[in-house]
Amino acid sequence: MYNQLENDSEDQQLDIKAILFRYLNYWPYILACAVIAMLVAFMYLRYIPDSYTTTAKVKILSEKEATNLSLDLDKILGKGNVNLENERAVLESYRLNKQVVDLLNLQVSYFQSGRVKQSEVFNPPFTLVYAPEADTANTALQFEVTLNARGYQLKNLGTEETLDVPTFYFDTPTAQFPFTIKPTTAGTIVPGKNPVYTVSIASESNATQRLVNGVQIATDGKSSDILRLSLNSTNKEQAQAILNTLIEVYTDDGILDRQEVSKRTIAFIDERFQYLATELDSIEVAKGNYKQGNNISIFEADAESILAKRAVKDEQLFEVETQLLLADVLQKSMANNDNFDLLPANIGLNSGAINDLVGDYNTAILEYNRWKASAGDSNPKVKILKQTILDLNANIGSSLRGYKNQLEQTVKQNKRAQYSAQQSFETLPNKEKILRSIEREQLLKENLYLLLLQKREEAAITMAVTAPNVKVIDYALTNGTPVAPKRKIIYLGAFLIGILVPVGILYLKFLTNTKIYTGRDIEAINPNSPILGEIPSIPNAKDLLRDSAGNSQTEEAFRTLVHNLNFMYTKKETEGGRVIAVTSSVKGEGKTTASFNVAQTYFQLKKSVLLVGADLRNPQLHPFINETKETAGLSNYLSDFDTNWQDLVLSRNGDTNRFDIFLSGPIPPMPAVLLSSQRFKDFIAEARTQYDYVIIDTAPTVLVADTLTFADQADFTAYVVRSGVTEKALIEFSKKLVQDKKIPNLGYIVNDLDFRGAHGYGYNYGYGYGYSADPVETPWYQFWK
Repeated sequence: MYNQLENDSEDQQLDIKAILFRYLNYWPYILACAVIAMLVAFMYLRYIPDSYTTTAKVKILSEKEATNLSLDLDKILGKGNVNLENERAVLESYRLNKQVVDLLNLQVSYFQSGRVKQSEVFNPPFTLVYAPEADTANTALQFEVTLNARGYQLKNLGTEETLDVPTFYFDTPTAQFPFTIKPTTAGTIVPGKNPVYTVSIASESNATQRLVNGVQIATDGKSSDILRLSLNSTNKEQAQAILNTLIEVYTDDGILDRQEVSKRTIAFIDERFQYLATELDSIEVAKGNYKQGNNISIFEADAESILAKRAVKDEQLFEVETQLLLADVLQKSMANNDNFDLLPANIGLNSGAINDLVGDYNTAILEYNRWKASAGDSNPKVKILKQTILDLNANIGSSLRGYKNQLEQTVKQNKRAQYSAQQSFETLPNKEKILRSIEREQLLKENLYLLLLQKREEAAITMAVTAPNVKVIDYALTNGTPVAPKRKIIYLGAFLIGILVPVGILYLKFLTNTKIYTGRDIEAINPNSPILGEIPSIPNAKDLLRDSAGNSQTEEAFRTLVHNLNFMYTKKETEGGRVIAVTSSVKGEGKTTASFNVAQTYFQLKKSVLLVGADLRNPQLHPFINETKETAGLSNYLSDFDTNWQDLVLSRNGDTNRFDIFLSGPIPPMPAVLLSSQRFKDFIAEARTQYDYVIIDTAPTVLVADTLTFADQADFTAYVVRSGVTEKALIEFSKKLVQDKKIPNLGYIVNDLDFRGAHGYGYNYGYGYGYSADPVETPWYQFWK
């Protein structure tokens, strides 16, 4: 068991070695492919621009970023409370990137032509702005701009149309040139060493999508609130400008989002201001109309005025009634005054005329009484005074009556006024209620107006001081080491491609190859038949016999073959010498050369040998001894019964042995009939008795059945296959001949093996000849053949 495993291991190693040598045989081509691949990689790296990585870092701030002490569980656990995926989606959004494209005019790409390649330029001396409304020609948007001393020469690379612009300002887009041009800085442009620029214009959507795909955004840690923006570009300035602009646009977008609430608040308050102003105006008008309709100016003052008026009316009524009572008292006093008594004077009447009349009356009474006491009633003076008193009494009474009438009218007026004041005072609560309702509504509107005005100011202040929701940690920085192309990887890849491509081609060649190369290939198909020998290449097989030194390697191969043939005879079946038939499947496999060299090898081993050319249809033995096909031989002997075969044999005798050659002779009309005749069998039997070895060069077994007619007469059949020529299917054919017992005893000779190891053994056997003609050397560049 151990020995079996050891043998299997050795076989496996031999297999690996065989495969290795099979490929190494083509090492010049593999090396050439590797060198070509490395040269292509060198030229590629020589002219492709380096790409650098530009990165920027921003921190996304929360609404309450560290403004108070909070026991937020997420903060305690070290987790950010910002949804970075949302912010990342915003940064990657088409909307923001479109703004960057518009701000930096990324639709337009500038390239400056060099000696070999074009390099992209970010800040050319002119600025080209695409005008899509003028693009009606639907041509390729690629242009060539040549800077002249005083203008431009424009060329549409799609239509080859040109246009000369006399100034550095082109403001009239056309269908062929749908853009405007102006200097990047005001003034003239110096053309410089290379004034030719190629300008490519992409659509806005393509430019934006290219930017979206180019900018890579990732978190700067698992629990970090920091986003890392990166962009690979061949132009450092452009990459830095793109990332910085994207950060600015994102910052402004966040500010605008939060300012939108304040703007909406201000807009809402402005709308409410218009409504409140109208409401307040209507309330003021209603309040004025109500006050005017109800004679109200200031409610408290009006109420106080009404109370004051009422008090005045009460006092006036009281005074008038007092005067009326005093007038009644005076009037009653006069009614009871029959004796000319004095009337009360200054009792409080406000009528000066009455008081004067009362005063005159009392004076007259006093004078009357004095005169009456001194002069008596009949005194004329007394009479005059009495009459005066009577007149005064009448006047007083008349005045009192008139005064009382006046007082009564006044009382009535005062009572009416008092009633009116009382009515006005009684309506005050209702008026006050209505007025208070109007004033409350007015006050509510005014307070609301003031509140909204305050909120409007707060919103305006909030909008003015809105802080960004992002903190820039690092603006765009470009790494000085290029990230692409990766030179080591490209060289390694080129080397591997240079190796793998030819190896792959060889693998396909070997995989699809149905040829026989080594004895191992034959054993895989027909393991029951032995491999007699493997013959190396013979550069010129026809000169081998004439070469006294010979080919030592080839001679050794044939000695080994002859040695193996000797071991194929396990018992002596017949008397005399050995008969060996040498055949093949088709022509061109080297059976005639093998037959000649086997015969020659036996001859060198001091054996007597007869080499018979039994391929009557296509004889090839005669060139080896400089004879022609017309030389008499086997066909003459078989067709002419009077001919002795020994007379037709060509001898190459040695000192103690001989080497005779019996050629095929002229080609007969029916070779199979001649070879299956009894005369040919008798010939073989007779030749056995005279020679140690009879070598028969037969016809191919696939093409004709000549060989099979006398195969049973041979002691052993050597079946020649040619490495790299014989198909595997032909081995199946020979195997079937053995199985059907058409050829009883068969062994294989592998001819033309690659001694340099192309087929797996580290040595090359190969003949440079064919069956019917000399071989054609394969050109070096057709290594696959």
